[in-house]
Amino acid sequence: MPCGVTEQHMKRCVISFDLDGTLVDHGFSTAVWREAIPTLVARKERLSLEEAKAWVYEQYDQVGEGSLEWYDLAYWHRRFGLDGTWLQTLQAHRHLIRLFPEVKGVLEELRPLHDLIILSNASRPFLEEEFCHSGLQEFPFLHVVSATSDLGMVKKTSSFYREVCRRLGLDPSGLIHVGDHEEFDYQAPTQAGIRSYFLDRSGRGSGEHVVRDLRHFARKALGGGKGAPR
Repeated sequence: MPCGVTEQHMKRCVISFDLDGTLVDHGFSTAVWREAIPTLVARKERLSLEEAKAWVYEQYDQVGEGSLEWYDLAYWHRRFGLDGTWLQTLQAHRHLIRLFPEVKGVLEELRPLHDLIILSNASRPFLEEEFCHSGLQEFPFLHVVSATSDLGMVKKTSSFYREVCRRLGLDPSGLIHVGDHEEFDYQAPTQAGIRSYFLDRSGRGSGEHVVRDLRHFARKALGGGKGAPR
């Protein structure tokens, strides 16, 4: 029987959410990484925006999402020698921070019965902008963890999830995780003994571990009982 449902009562679980692509849409991060940084590079190097994008994206790929630097906006500002500050770049785009439509309803229904945490690869400055300007601060998350800033890790391996459980005093068997990166949010936590789900909003994925939105996740993870949004 899934965690969250028993014959007589609801068992309290810890439910862990990824942030970008799971709770918050990609509008903000895309604007910063894919538009603002190339625009600043184009201005500095006197390139067309298309040329700057091609070069910047190549630099991102060389570092790779498995590296801590990949998530560090201050690092990229230094590397490219950009004008202004990385904080100004973040703040100039905070108006683009948006929750996915179902998020608030799902969290409202889950929070009376389950403990909620966020585990994100986003650096602490990114995470705080998104958390504070999306409406998520209204919800009683027990922990909001930046893997890269708080633990100096990327959440791509089971060791990250084991370390989170150790530090937070959690039993992996009592934790449920959902996120939109199949390797980072499904494979890695599953290997750590955590029940995990891959959020595929495109609808192309299939399998028992795949969910199409957070309402689908709540129904599947919690067995469709009380506390699972319909």
